[in-house]
Amino acid sequence: MSSRWLALTLTAGYVVVSVALGAALLAVPKADPGAARQATLPPTYVADDSMRGRGAAPTTVTPAGFERVAGPANVGTVIPTGWQVQQTDRSGVVHATDPAESSRFVGYGGTNVTQRDFAEAHIAGESAFATETSDYRRIDLSTATYAGHPAVQWEYQHDDGSGLRHVRSLYWRVAGTEYVVFASGPAAEWPQMSPIYDAMVGYSRP
Repeated sequence: MSSRWLALTLTAGYVVVSVALGAALLAVPKADPGAARQATLPPTYVADDSMRGRGAAPTTVTPAGFERVAGPANVGTVIPTGWQVQQTDRSGVVHATDPAESSRFVGYGGTNVTQRDFAEAHIAGESAFATETSDYRRIDLSTATYAGHPAVQWEYQHDDGSGLRHVRSLYWRVAGTEYVVFASGPAAEWPQMSPIYDAMVGYSRP
């Protein structure tokens, strides 16, 4: 997984609720990366403070089986207890790996951004990534609002040389900083990774 497209944005402690996407947006093959640029990102919605009393956990609480971590640009989130935190990479993302299975990992981070068009930047990022990886297939690429901030959700599968992987990420911008949280694992093990991603999104800040 190319870390440079993962170093952008983070979440702020809320539950993501997505709107169903049109079928035309669900598959962008590697052979036609330009199709990603032509796609219009449909709206999705992320719960804000008004949802806290209806299921979204307060960010001051740590869920069972997780520990709190902090990263670049004052980002904070949770990761499974005991996962091995690695050094921050050049893109401003910290990786944490499952000590029992190194192919399962998560990331979180933040970096300053200058691009004005948030959605277009990620469409271009997806297009570039699709040309660099094998068997790329988009599952979701959509705009969102996260705690009142612009956000993008990106979910896809690709072959990294060890087999088919599933990746899901949430990016958002706050005052000139773009944050990210993501989870990545073998496609066959995504049902085990998905709750980890959900916890990271639900307990992240700022």
